[in-house]
Amino acid sequence: MKHYNGFYLTEKLGNNAFSFEERKDKKLWVPELIEWKISDIKIWEKVVFEDYDFDDKLSTNFWLENFYKISWKWKDIYFFDNHNHAYYFWYLARFEKIIWDNNTLIHVDEHADTRDPGKYLFKPDSEDLDKVFHYTNKVFNVGNYIIPAEKEGLISKTIQVRNTQNLEDYLDLRSTLGSEIILNLDLDFFQPDLDFIDYDLKKKVVLDAAEKAKVITVATSPFFIQQELAIRVFKDIFWE
Repeated sequence: MKHYNGFYLTEKLGNNAFSFEERKDKKLWVPELIEWKISDIKIWEKVVFEDYDFDDKLSTNFWLENFYKISWKWKDIYFFDNHNHAYYFWYLARFEKIIWDNNTLIHVDEHADTRDPGKYLFKPDSEDLDKVFHYTNKVFNVGNYIIPAEKEGLISKTIQVRNTQNLEDYLDLRSTLGSEIILNLDLDFFQPDLDFIDYDLKKKVVLDAAEKAKVITVATSPFFIQQELAIRVFKDIFWE
């Protein structure tokens, strides 16, 4: 792929801006996107996210050698580390005419990801994937990429699924959602601190939304969930 071909973020921009002044290694790796079936995958040695955690300790996080475009039931799953990359893959799907504007976003995540970056990309610039790629990696970060897609018109409605009540509400309204749906899953929704939320209920909602969606973006959020666990959950939901 032209854009995701493996590169370092070295400037104080995007996800690399977190704790930039305090970190010794001031660069983050963004892996290459490849088409593949998930089988034997392993955590790689390059840092993809680094920030100070709630205990004021530097958390250095690794991911896989690649990002993955995976075919699942005749639709694409984009599987990657930090959640802001979803923004690019939504616009890639629109560029490829898989989706159009005014989609409903089903956002299954521990976090809302609705901070406002104060900078947006509008048409015709949002139809230029070079500019979309720049914004994805050097303007937006893991917490502020949804509002720009709403303001631009790609997303007309966002349904937040972050707790048991949200899961149950989704099951009540799923028949009214229509057909223009994007599933945006963050596997940190399955991290151990949230085990009080029924696993089977989470999986049921994710699979239902995945069946309805035209494109699926899945982040593993290395800062928020142990990555081997995230990968096991991903495989369990979509392959086992």
